[in-house]
Amino acid sequence: MSSSLSGSDNQNAETRRAGRLSVREKNFELMDSLYKAAVEGHTDQFRAHATMLDQILTPNENTILHIHITARPNQTMKSNNKLKSSLWRMMSTFKKQSSSSEHFGRDILEMCPGLLLKTNTKGETLLHIAARHGHADVVKDLIAECKKPHQNDPEKGVEAVRLMQGMTNEAKDTALHEAARYNQIDVVKMLTKEDPSLPYDANNAGETPLYVAAERGYKDVTQDILLTCKSPADHGPMGRTALHAAAFRNDTEMTKVLLDSSIGTQTSKADQQGWLPLHLAAHLGYYNVVKELLKADKSAAYKADNEGKIPLHLAAGKGRLNTVQELIMSCPSSCELVDDRGWNVFHFALQSGSRRTIELLLKSPSLGNLVNEKNDDGNTPLLEHAGSGSLIPSFVCHPKVDRLAFNQNNCSAEDIIRSDKLLFRPNEKNFMWCLNRLNRFRCRRHIVFGNGERKEQFSNTSIEDKKNNYRKEKSSSIHEELTQYVNKGKESQLVVAALIATVTFTAGITMPGGYINEIGPDQGAAVLTKSSSFQAFVIFNSVAMILSTIAVFIHLKLSLLGDKVFEFNLWKISRGMTKLALFFMVFAFLTGTYSVLPSAKILAVIVSIITGGSILYIYAYDYAALFSLIKAVMRFHVNRLQEIRKEFQLIYFLYLNDFVRAC
Repeated sequence: MSSSLSGSDNQNAETRRAGRLSVREKNFELMDSLYKAAVEGHTDQFRAHATMLDQILTPNENTILHIHITARPNQTMKSNNKLKSSLWRMMSTFKKQSSSSEHFGRDILEMCPGLLLKTNTKGETLLHIAARHGHADVVKDLIAECKKPHQNDPEKGVEAVRLMQGMTNEAKDTALHEAARYNQIDVVKMLTKEDPSLPYDANNAGETPLYVAAERGYKDVTQDILLTCKSPADHGPMGRTALHAAAFRNDTEMTKVLLDSSIGTQTSKADQQGWLPLHLAAHLGYYNVVKELLKADKSAAYKADNEGKIPLHLAAGKGRLNTVQELIMSCPSSCELVDDRGWNVFHFALQSGSRRTIELLLKSPSLGNLVNEKNDDGNTPLLEHAGSGSLIPSFVCHPKVDRLAFNQNNCSAEDIIRSDKLLFRPNEKNFMWCLNRLNRFRCRRHIVFGNGERKEQFSNTSIEDKKNNYRKEKSSSIHEELTQYVNKGKESQLVVAALIATVTFTAGITMPGGYINEIGPDQGAAVLTKSSSFQAFVIFNSVAMILSTIAVFIHLKLSLLGDKVFEFNLWKISRGMTKLALFFMVFAFLTGTYSVLPSAKILAVIVSIITGGSILYIYAYDYAALFSLIKAVMRFHVNRLQEIRKEFQLIYFLYLNDFVRAC
């Protein structure tokens, strides 16, 4: 029995669902038949359906008035080109032909007043659509229609309009949001004038209408909201305000408008990072905006963000020279402030790497005490600069800088540079050269016997043990790095060298121009022997073959070596020879081609320019081919000489020791 009842219930539910679907399908079909009339604004075709106009919907539940308002030509449209001009003329013609469409909205609302506040699937009312497209006349009609039922009670009429203007779509946008977003100034004026005291809250993105207008640089919209609304909200996403938005856009005019209004006192309102508008403008280096903000409120220059940074720190950290200068001139005492780490303006300026900003700070006599001020880790600006990997010589060499300072770990600038380093970058080498050149003596507090390795005071580890451990670690790390570096390009380099040797050998056997076949003393000799370009070809080709052959021979020997340093040096020599062999092979091709084209000089010159220019461009990019070869050969011989010298010194000291014992 129960099963039969449940089956009948399911059947009834399916019947009702099918009925609703059929009604919706019929409404869609009816909308399609009336769609053109809705676009063109023909009222007569809707009189027969007056009782069900609120049911004639599109799949997104747009009513006929949604469609009509969307399709109406925008009154603020301007013709910027031929296409827009023709479109404007066509729409104007359409408007004249359908004069009845001017009253279409009012006529339809008289038939069905419920359409006034009806929303589509996105929650958009007719007022949203009209505001977005800038139809001020439609907005006026909608407001009038909203007040019409309450003609005898004006207060209720105002309340009804207030309710309609405060309606939000699914993004929590009001009609004023839409008008401000699309810069529809006429609609904005009408909405704000109608109800100046209406509070416009933020949408789902955290934007108020004022913030939207300020962020997009719509000056007229911003001014109208500020002048008309009694208490305009200006907050935006991430805790920012309209002033933040204007500062972020580097919009000086908008900044002035906001500062001259009632919200100009909100210069001290911070965002989620604790940044005021002045912080944002200083960080981005917007000098003119910074000047306007300082004129309005100098106290903002002393406000710290969540990390304790003031605007001067942010500007100095980015090397914003003009902004730093303006902040120092307007608020000189702000230079003494430090952030949560104890960093002052010199720490930040050195972090930016801006030489001009540093020189500006050094020229200021009042900042002399900050040059050697330590942060919470005991690092002066020089010590922080030493660990950054950069170099500003004008600061390091300045007489006010204490180059012998130590931090809390008893490390000097040279200790910081040398710590845990096997190789030094050019800036680090130049940094140490500046320190050693200017300091009368090398001031240290650690016993140093290697790159960054030091014996602390009161340590029980013997110096000799630490030396041995350090040497082992350094040797193994260097060998591992060299092995990886050599193996990465070893095989490909061998293939290239062998290929060059094969090509040049083949070119030497099959000479360009061929051989003399006539019987005589010159039989078998090259035809172009007396040509200077052919002689150059023979020289270039021979040099290329010799260099590539030597490179292949060195590669064969590399696999038999156990000394990784020696293997790396030989590999660099082989790489340099391969590069030079490639260079000579290309010029052998160039001279060979030139020698066989004696009657086509133009073609020969074109080939020479293309070939020679290309190879010279490549070697200009990698100009170190020859120099790397010479450097590698010299380093190889120097290393061998040093090893021989050490062996002789060891033998000498052994013999000397035996001689002393014998005596």
